[in-house]
Amino acid sequence: MIEFKEVNKVFQDGFHALKDITFKVEEGELLVLIGPSGSGKTTTMRMINRLIEPTKGTITIEGKDISKEDPVKLRRTIGYVIQQIGLLPHMTIKENVSLVPRLMKWKKERYIDKVDELMHMVGLDPEVFGERYPSELSGGQQQRIGVIRALAAEPKIILMDEPFSALDPISREQLQDELVRLQRDIQKTIVFVTHDMDEALKIADRICIMKDGEVVQLDTPENIIRRPANEFVRSFIGEDRLQGSDSISFPKLTKLMVPAVTAGENRRLAESLKMIRSKRVNSLVVVDNQNVFQGIATVWDVQKNYKDEELMLKDIMDSSVVTLQQNDPAEKAFQLVNESVYGFVPVIDEHRKLVGIVTRSSLVEYMVDEIVE
Repeated sequence: MIEFKEVNKVFQDGFHALKDITFKVEEGELLVLIGPSGSGKTTTMRMINRLIEPTKGTITIEGKDISKEDPVKLRRTIGYVIQQIGLLPHMTIKENVSLVPRLMKWKKERYIDKVDELMHMVGLDPEVFGERYPSELSGGQQQRIGVIRALAAEPKIILMDEPFSALDPISREQLQDELVRLQRDIQKTIVFVTHDMDEALKIADRICIMKDGEVVQLDTPENIIRRPANEFVRSFIGEDRLQGSDSISFPKLTKLMVPAVTAGENRRLAESLKMIRSKRVNSLVVVDNQNVFQGIATVWDVQKNYKDEELMLKDIMDSSVVTLQQNDPAEKAFQLVNESVYGFVPVIDEHRKLVGIVTRSSLVEYMVDEIVE
């Protein structure tokens, strides 16, 4: 969606703000830029709508070099939310929100409907607040209006420059929650600048940590906490957050496994149904005569095809099942089991031979044992 390729910025006073930075913002993700003062995070964000021009390098949006775009037209297609909010005091709230659509010559019915929709989206009744002026709203309400004004022209990209930093802690927390909820609904590409690591960890899909004009680490919040790239990142995150993550201990995968109820791939359906009933399970793990994993057959699969006496388990099983390798980290098991439609995930060795399964019950049992201990 947005791509920086070896971008440099040297200001007229000689300050080297950005040094060959290269990274990509994926479509629909919320990327947070964070770092100490002078790290280059705000300079980076302002290059996206050409408020600052690079000295060298290329920035593209959807594959198009933005240096060849009209900057005014470009900015009208990119939402922008700043710390100072920037609502025009002489305009009503509805007039503020509809400003860019009106500049883009939208029909009146269209932008009025869009304003009403957006105000409802952030819990501000347009009948109550629409005709008020910015000075009649609280700081948190004004910032909500600032956010939806950036959404009004339906941009694909929204830039947010420390938008909540001037608010009191309660309003800030509420707006962070509001942004996370909104992003689930609207799925815009958002680049968000902050100096607050807790805020970054809460709202980001990925975090880009910058220092002295360079990208130090760009990763998910989970990976940054678990695997900080260097001592600077460790200190910037803070030992209290790192210690909190270290306290979550995961066992080896073998400790989470339980035996599977298996059946040969050539077993007929009548025999299979009998086994399902006797073992009191709802699925059979299908293997060949060398114990190589083949797939999963559920009681529903068996019953649905039961009348066909020629069918075997290999004919009705699901062979596209996600599996775990026995050396995989336990964290992966928690994720895959949670996503599995079967409630368990087979574990195989390097030769695809079945080793066992990890089930929701075995995960819960482990966690309960850990709490008791």
